[in-house]
Amino acid sequence: MKNLLNISDIGADDLTEIFNYADKLNNELDESLIGKNIGLIFEKNSTRTRLSFQVGINQLKGNFIDIKLNDLNMQRFESYEDTFEIMSCYLDFLVFRSTDHKKLELASKFFKKPIINALSDLSHPCQAISDLYTLKEHFGRLGNFNIIWMGDMNNVLFSLAEVMSFIESSKIDVFTDEKIYVNSHKKFKSFSNINYHFEIRDNILNSADSVMTDVFNSMNDTDNKEEILKKFQVNDQLMSNTNKNTVFMHCLPAKIGSEVTKEVIKGPKSIVLKQAENRLVAQRGILKWLET
Repeated sequence: MKNLLNISDIGADDLTEIFNYADKLNNELDESLIGKNIGLIFEKNSTRTRLSFQVGINQLKGNFIDIKLNDLNMQRFESYEDTFEIMSCYLDFLVFRSTDHKKLELASKFFKKPIINALSDLSHPCQAISDLYTLKEHFGRLGNFNIIWMGDMNNVLFSLAEVMSFIESSKIDVFTDEKIYVNSHKKFKSFSNINYHFEIRDNILNSADSVMTDVFNSMNDTDNKEEILKKFQVNDQLMSNTNKNTVFMHCLPAKIGSEVTKEVIKGPKSIVLKQAENRLVAQRGILKWLET
């Protein structure tokens, strides 16, 4: 059975298949999900992920059902095991955004159908797949990518590192604070394609295909990281040290004036809107891949 809890759940061939489906459905939609019922559970706020799955399911003629765990009998006495076993009697897929990745892993033990991780504290595989699709579309190739990541070592970066490990001759240069590196590097230690830097290096900026960032404080953070990460803000001065073909990307939502300035995110190098639009394209590819 297929699941997408992390990028590591799939292989390079699966990624190619998802991209091929995304391309095909971008040109001509079909009825892949007709008769299928997909449950959506969002324990955390969502705009792009929720909407792109809802619209994608509709376009492929499936039915989505919004589920609020607080409305279920789990809040009384019913067990997690019974709840998700029962869900698998009614639903064909589950799209689950959770505050804790362990909840996703536990749900996958009892839900007997595919589960898609719509973001957890560990990873965000749908975002990484969509971002790589956007890079492929923009540059006309799938490989030899030099990506710069500015700021926090979070769930989006984790999935980006996982998906980039499939991509030939590609690497990520992470610019972050040393304390954040010390606290986070254990979960990243298996990735050989990441280099870490604690100060800005213009020669690396100049070689970048894309500069990426995310909010400096993620939804689960209890510490305020904005102060220690402010030197890694993506602004006009930083982007002026990149090459003429470098693009700026942000998974959104953005805190303007913190990790990125308005001039950059609305500027000529930004492909943020295309990146957001491709969430729908990639989500359709993922849904089709799960259905086959």
